Amino acid sequence: MTQLIKKLSEARYLLLIGIIYTSLITIAFLYPTEGLPKVTIPASDKIVHILIHGLLAFIWLTYSYSADKYHISNKIVVVVLIVCFLYGLVIEVSQHWFTLSRQFDLLDILANTVGSLIGLLFFWIFRRLNIL
Repeated sequence: MTQLIKKLSEARYLLLIGIIYTSLITIAFLYPTEGLPKVTIPASDKIVHILIHGLLAFIWLTYSYSADKYHISNKIVVVVLIVCFLYGLVIEVSQHWFTLSRQFDLLDILANTVGSLIGLLFFWIFRRLNIL
């Protein structure tokens, strides 16, 4: 198991994981919702946004950390968080302009931002525990 974690934490694998994950969530966020079952759990949409963006930020922070030989500067952390924020913003604007069944939601942007900060928190915890 340790060998698998070490192998997957190499920069090239993390880059591939990051690209695939980002592509998949882009498709999911822009996919039409008509015909999909409705979920009636309160705030489930926001929880999903938090989880998705938390993992997004975590993956790209981990990639940056691995690519720089297990060092990460505050500048890179800020850049990753800004890019995650802008990505979420672009997705929301794209939902408004390019889909009929989805709409722009400021609370989704807030949930995305909270998720990215939680991803940073988990990255920091994993790094401190020498899991990364």
